[in-house]
Amino acid sequence: MFVYLFVMAIVTSLTLPIRALFITQELNGSLFENGVAFALPAMIGLIITPIIGDRSDTISDRRKIITFGLIWIGIGTALTAFVGASWLVIVITALTYPLFSSVNAQYFAWAGERPCKNGQGTIDSGQLRIGYVAGWVLGPAVCGGLLVIGFSFRGLFVLQAVGMVALAALIWAFRANPPKETKSTTEKFRWSRLNEVPSDLRNIALFVAFVMAGDMLRLANMSLFVAENISTAPSDLTIVYMATPVVELPAAVFFVWLAKRVGSKTVLATGVAAGLIYFAFSPFADNLWQMICLQAIYGLIPASVLTIGISYAQRCLPDRMGFATSVLFAGQSLAILLGGVLATISGAFLSVNNAYFSPLIFMVLAGLVWLRLPKR
Repeated sequence: MFVYLFVMAIVTSLTLPIRALFITQELNGSLFENGVAFALPAMIGLIITPIIGDRSDTISDRRKIITFGLIWIGIGTALTAFVGASWLVIVITALTYPLFSSVNAQYFAWAGERPCKNGQGTIDSGQLRIGYVAGWVLGPAVCGGLLVIGFSFRGLFVLQAVGMVALAALIWAFRANPPKETKSTTEKFRWSRLNEVPSDLRNIALFVAFVMAGDMLRLANMSLFVAENISTAPSDLTIVYMATPVVELPAAVFFVWLAKRVGSKTVLATGVAAGLIYFAFSPFADNLWQMICLQAIYGLIPASVLTIGISYAQRCLPDRMGFATSVLFAGQSLAILLGGVLATISGAFLSVNNAYFSPLIFMVLAGLVWLRLPKR
């Protein structure tokens, strides 16, 4: 299962580095259209992910949802390879990409319900996410290598579509989970009943949203900041980008170990501390090594918040694993929305350097939410 998730992360992240270039260069789309292509799926995903997660707890085998989601996304990715206008990319991504969060959430929930090989307990989702992190590190590197040997942007989308369909078939190679007790269908989740969701589950999702909200601004701002303050060499920018995932992988391994000894809540605080340091000091970086160190510190944020956050959310509702995990991933979708708004406003009113200060307000809010999280 670790290997499957590792491969799924590679396939999922394969076209991430070239999506913006495909829209703006290949299809001559605007930066606004590029932003919409990222933000709209996140908005729809935020709405539908908890609903799908709630319904999943009434289905006997979560692989049905995972399979449908992977095939549906694969169809959308294949269609993207043949479009000739940027607005079509927006339509296709809006119709298909919102299922990414549901597929991820269902896989972690499905894995969390599987017994370990020794028959004692179930698989630790935090350990599984280490494979996911490793795949996300390798995916962009594979993308770059394929471009070097002659793959086009459209060819990468076709390859990703084939990978999605292959993963949809391969998941059935695993043995079925033991029968699970499904919840009554009369308890269906609706957004109007959000207040009925356990407060600790709502809080962990909100915590993830606030801590990760600055990520979109970081990604949008980094190349401009490096070019203006440090270096215009592409190799230097690549080194800066790679510092985060290189640290994130071993940090995720360490945090899984640490959470078992000091508790998940203590480890989650690391994400807030790292975020405060990163966004407070980044505007003052004036050489490559300072920026590399700050990017390395940033790697502690997803390594702690997402890796441990999934396990924390599942323990909030162990008998409704699919819904609990989906609420957590909905928080990640909310982070993308908040980050997009933050990047847009900061870009209009603040300098490239000062824009880094704006996520600090979300880090403070995350700290306040953290105080309300019970120890687990």
